[in-house]
Amino acid sequence: MPISDATYTDDIEKLFTLRDSLAEGRIFLSSWFNVETPCNWSGITCSGPTVQAIDLSYTPLNVRIPSCLGEFGHLRLLNFSGCGLSGHMPETFGDLQNLQSLDLSKNHLSGGLPSSLANLKMLRELVLDTNSFSGVLSTVVGHLKGLTKLSISGNSFSGSIPPDIGSLQNLEYLDLSMNFFSGPLPNNMENLRRLLHLDVSRNELSGSIFPGIGSLENMITIDLSSNSFTGALPSTIGKLTSLESLWLGLNGFTGSLPEEIGNMKMLKVFSVHSCKLTGIVPEEISNLRNLTDLDISENNFEGELPQAIGNLVNLMYLVAADSGLSGSIPAQLGNCKNLKILDLSFNFFSGPLPGSLAGLDAVSTFIVEGNHLEGPIPTWISNWKMVNSIRLGKNLFNGSLPPLNLPYLTSFSADANQLSGEIPPKICDAKSLSSLSLSENKLTGSIEKTFKECCNLTDLVLVGNNLYGEIPGYLGELPLVTLELSQNNFSGMVPDQLWRSPTILELSLSNNQLSGHIPSGISDILERLQLDNNFFEGTIPKSIGYLCNLTNLSLHGNKLSGEIPPELFSCTNMVALDLSSNNLTGSIPGAISQLKLLDNLVLSNNQLSGHIPREICAGFQQVAYPDSEFTQHYGMLDLSYNSLTGQIPAAIKNCAVLKELRLQGNMLNGSIPPELADLTNLTFIDLSFNSLSGPILGPVLAQLSPLRNLQGLLLSNNQFDDLIPSELSLMLPSLVKLNLSSNRLTGSIPKSIFDIKTLTDIDISQNSLSGPIPFAGSIARGTSSLLIFNASNNNFNGTILESLSNLTSLAVLDLHNNSLIGSLPSSLSELDYLTYLDLSDNDFLGDIPCGICGIIGLSFVNFSGNKLYRYSEDCASVNSCLAHHILSSPVVPYPPSPTLTESSVWGITLGAAMGLVALLFVFLRWRAMRQKSLDHVSADKANSAVIEPASSDELLGRKLKEPLSINVATFEHALLRLTLSDILRATENFSKARIVGDGRPPTGEEEMEGGGNLVGWVRWMAGQGKEAEVLDPCLSAGCLWREQMVQVLAVARACTADEPWKRPSMLEVVKMLKEVKMKEAGDTVTRDVSDLQKSGIILPSCFNSMIALGDEVNLSSQIPTKFSF
Repeated sequence: MPISDATYTDDIEKLFTLRDSLAEGRIFLSSWFNVETPCNWSGITCSGPTVQAIDLSYTPLNVRIPSCLGEFGHLRLLNFSGCGLSGHMPETFGDLQNLQSLDLSKNHLSGGLPSSLANLKMLRELVLDTNSFSGVLSTVVGHLKGLTKLSISGNSFSGSIPPDIGSLQNLEYLDLSMNFFSGPLPNNMENLRRLLHLDVSRNELSGSIFPGIGSLENMITIDLSSNSFTGALPSTIGKLTSLESLWLGLNGFTGSLPEEIGNMKMLKVFSVHSCKLTGIVPEEISNLRNLTDLDISENNFEGELPQAIGNLVNLMYLVAADSGLSGSIPAQLGNCKNLKILDLSFNFFSGPLPGSLAGLDAVSTFIVEGNHLEGPIPTWISNWKMVNSIRLGKNLFNGSLPPLNLPYLTSFSADANQLSGEIPPKICDAKSLSSLSLSENKLTGSIEKTFKECCNLTDLVLVGNNLYGEIPGYLGELPLVTLELSQNNFSGMVPDQLWRSPTILELSLSNNQLSGHIPSGISDILERLQLDNNFFEGTIPKSIGYLCNLTNLSLHGNKLSGEIPPELFSCTNMVALDLSSNNLTGSIPGAISQLKLLDNLVLSNNQLSGHIPREICAGFQQVAYPDSEFTQHYGMLDLSYNSLTGQIPAAIKNCAVLKELRLQGNMLNGSIPPELADLTNLTFIDLSFNSLSGPILGPVLAQLSPLRNLQGLLLSNNQFDDLIPSELSLMLPSLVKLNLSSNRLTGSIPKSIFDIKTLTDIDISQNSLSGPIPFAGSIARGTSSLLIFNASNNNFNGTILESLSNLTSLAVLDLHNNSLIGSLPSSLSELDYLTYLDLSDNDFLGDIPCGICGIIGLSFVNFSGNKLYRYSEDCASVNSCLAHHILSSPVVPYPPSPTLTESSVWGITLGAAMGLVALLFVFLRWRAMRQKSLDHVSADKANSAVIEPASSDELLGRKLKEPLSINVATFEHALLRLTLSDILRATENFSKARIVGDGRPPTGEEEMEGGGNLVGWVRWMAGQGKEAEVLDPCLSAGCLWREQMVQVLAVARACTADEPWKRPSMLEVVKMLKEVKMKEAGDTVTRDVSDLQKSGIILPSCFNSMIALGDEVNLSSQIPTKFSF
């Protein structure tokens, strides 16, 4: 029908109106403002007198969407994609009744879809991707029956997918991805028989895949990834024989892969990564001969990767990381000649790498780290001329490194294996090599020339090997960005070239034998410097303040002296600073206020004095990122074991991100500031070994649950003289460890303290507490986590209630030196995990519960100083403890023995070694404590004949920087009241009577052999792998004996580690010694006990079982006093 002039005029006028609304973009619409004929304007298509199409896509108009667009009634195509339009879609769009394609994608449109869109009966394509549309997807789309393409991805639509979509039977392309849709997929989507592409990824959809998915037989692409779908994959999925791409990853699918998956012969891409699939990988997957991409990573499969995987000859990408697979890597993978990326990392593969992989000429990335692969790294990897990344770490590979003559290799890692020998200089034949990580192996030799030709090397990580010699200067001339040489045996001075390197950002040289001074000329681009545990001496140079990019500085464990230079705090990007375990003096400079990004400060174990500056919390306001090394340790303020005085400043409240506060071992006084309540992120507080007084957290606990995250509270060895707050359980609901020992506390124990279900360790010993002990409170049996309870040396009275048995996890119970009365509860024998029990010096009377003899792990029992009987008739009747086997009289000595059997020699030798380890452990702890100034110890206490551990930490030797969830005590006891003179005398007598030979002098010049003293020499020999040479060859002993003694020496070496945090706890020592002795304990102890009984000595029956566990250490000529009455 001919168009009238009026219509023509109307269309022309509408274009002029549209031009006016787009005037702000006139610079990009020059023809619209320079050409008089509108149909010749760019983006305008006319058919006769009518406008048929407007396409201004990717023209940066940046205006509100014009409502006049709805006036072009003959328009068939409207495309304003990528034009920067904003506002809501106008209702006038419903007047475009001839419109067939509408594309408004990549704009800033918002709001919902106008209901008038239901009038667009001719619409075939609706594309609204990448806008800000929101709300529920209108059912209006269900009226657009002619739609073949609906794409609304990248918006903020929410709610359920409307079932009306299932009525769009002409739909071929449906993309609802990257929205917030929830709920299941509508079942009627099975009606979309013409659908070719379905993408609902990255939503919040749930439920199972609709059962009729198999009816969509024309499907080419399905993407359901990144949702919350659950249930099993339907077997009907195998009917999608035209499917080429199937993405199902990042969901909660369970069950196994259906065998029917092998029917999808056209499949090229298949991804089910990060689901919860189980079972085996079906053989039928090998039928997918067109497959190029296969990702089954991060699932819970079992069994082997099918050998038939080798049939996938078109495979280019195989990713099966962390999928639970085991067995050998199938040799048939060598048939997949097109493989470019092969990732089998973090599985349970074992055995060597199959030689057939040598033929993978196209491989560019090869990752098998985190398995149990073994054998040498094969030399045939040099066949992979196209490879650029090889990752073999965390396996069991051994032998030496092979040549790496690979022209495109940029990254090679083989860390945490068993590689040995020297690093071959030919490693630099890989001319493109930029990253090399060989940490945690057994590599030896020097690196004097090894990396000299690695001209492109930017990252070199050799941590944890046995490399030695001096660090070569040429490393500073390479383009290195990261250099990590920690935990080796490098010695000498750090070369000037390294200090002045123009490229190194991260330099880690800790745990070596480096010496000298830290120079003043350090490159100012350095970001991370770690020199811990070396022999650097002298002062910290003032010029370090010029390192404006420095974020992490760790000088822990050196011999640095002098004061902390204020210039250091000019490094305003500092995030973590550790100067601990040196000989630093003076005060903490107030200039620390300049470190606004600081969130980790460790100055412990120095000789710092003065007050804690109020500026200490100028940092600790936020967590600084990136901070890869200290991310998990942020929020640490450790000033412990110095000579700081004065009060804890109220400004401590400004440390907003503080998680651990460690001020123990100083001379602080005053009360705990109430401002501590503002630190709601605190998880650990240690203020022990100071002179603090007043109430325990009284003002802090007055607020409503201020420290809900607090897990550790250690306040021992102070002068607190208040009651234990009754509201402690309400205010500290997450508490794990509580130590209030060695104070002046009075009153009773709040009953509710046992209601803290997370509490594992309570030490309230050496106070003036009184009243009954309300064991278990109202807690139900089996719900308590309590492992250790020490209430010794108080004034508690009353009886022990049967409710004690509710504490089923209890391992240590120490109530000695109180005024407890009554009989021992029979429930005591129900504490199956008990290892230490001391009830001595009370007023108990009656029978000892015979069930105690049945607690297998019990290693220490003391009932002395009570009025307890030997046994009860009931015990004898069930033969739990035989009559006359529990001693009530003083312990009698062993009778003289004319000869020593071989087993007796073993018993004495190993027992003596165990004793030496225990005594050495105690002496080292005593020496560490002796170095601290503890003003609160009175003169009469200092001269007391009784030495008792002041706290769990003193006895166990904590790793102070571990997270509290790991750093929780699991063993503690009172060390049998040894005096210092007893320890030294026993050690001296032991060395005279038990050590064969003259030993070594206490001092010497043999620095290469541990400095000349006995302990140093043995440790040095053990470090060289020469433990067996320490033993006297004149001793006639079997191989088993020597093997066991070598293991005992390993325990001793661990106990005498230079760094206290590396030393094992007492529980770990006992466990290690038990494991050693168990090798022969059964036979040895049976014969020794038999010899004793033949001599007329009567032993408790439970004593027999316990000594067989290796729990006794005998350093005298008497029967062990483990069981005292």
